[in-house]
Amino acid sequence: CGETAALLTLWSYVVSQITGVAGVAVAVAGALGHVFPPVGAGPGLIVVALGSIGMLTVVNLGGARSAGVLQVIATLIKIVPLLAVVVLVIIRLGTGQPLERLEPTPLGIAPITIAGALMLFSLTGFEAAAVTANVTRDSTSTVPMATIAGTGFTAIIYLLSTVAALMLLPSVIAAKSGAPFADAIAPILGPVAGAFVAVIAAVSAFGTANALLLFAAEISRTLAVAGDLPSVFRRTNSVGAPAGAVLICAGIAALLVLASSSKDFVRLYVFITLVSTVAAQVLYAVCAGAALKLRVTGRWPILAFIALLYSIGMFIGAGWKATLWGFALALAGLPVRALSRRLKPVSR
Repeated sequence: CGETAALLTLWSYVVSQITGVAGVAVAVAGALGHVFPPVGAGPGLIVVALGSIGMLTVVNLGGARSAGVLQVIATLIKIVPLLAVVVLVIIRLGTGQPLERLEPTPLGIAPITIAGALMLFSLTGFEAAAVTANVTRDSTSTVPMATIAGTGFTAIIYLLSTVAALMLLPSVIAAKSGAPFADAIAPILGPVAGAFVAVIAAVSAFGTANALLLFAAEISRTLAVAGDLPSVFRRTNSVGAPAGAVLICAGIAALLVLASSSKDFVRLYVFITLVSTVAAQVLYAVCAGAALKLRVTGRWPILAFIALLYSIGMFIGAGWKATLWGFALALAGLPVRALSRRLKPVSR
């Protein structure tokens, strides 16, 4: 595909991580808004989102170890509300209590692709296991298996918990909720339990943003080492953290939050997550196209073809505005690389 295509693909992936940080930081504010309503909208939402990005910056400047500890804790905490709604639905079914009816919605290409693009955001990053290939034993079989099994397990949990939440929470409320799991649990277990779940959701989202920032900084540093980004991206601090990349990526995420601050929580979250999905989808589309060209799928070329069609469908589903934003941010990598190479000192 060429050097330029490779740069655009990897840079677009960095963009997806940075916009993901912005989107998930907004989700932190939305979850906390269930407990403290003033931070769930308006200036309060922006302050909490920016504060979350600031705290994540400090954590990542502490090095991979501190970021890793936070990630493990947040991941374990994340499972609690997901399993809680599933258990509550099972209990209700066992006791014969009524459940909310799923709101009937006309099916069509447009709503399916839009919903698919939003759903994809929760699964982007599944390919991160490939980063560990050079330090994994028997990586050619272990990494693909871990990727498929991990993604499948996550998808099952997300599907069950989402359907369970909709069975506990009226669709009208769910569509406008900043903390749907907390809103689903509160009427059954009480407001204290709902508030507790909202805080857990905020911590979980905080952990997700932490992983996105860590990944964005590490990939940015790799690009800088190759001369495709300014040398400031490869600067490290005393603990070996890519301080330059962390600060710049966090700063861009904060600017994205501020640039979209005129929207309410739901519209702000949807827009930023769609931009992030579009940026990540560039990698998936290019990989599918490369698989077709190189015929690496063996006797199953249809798989790569389906993946490419799916990617195109997700671009359409994200809408023209989010897609243009995603492509514009991706194309910004070209002048950045040109400037970086012009400023790069010539070795003698």
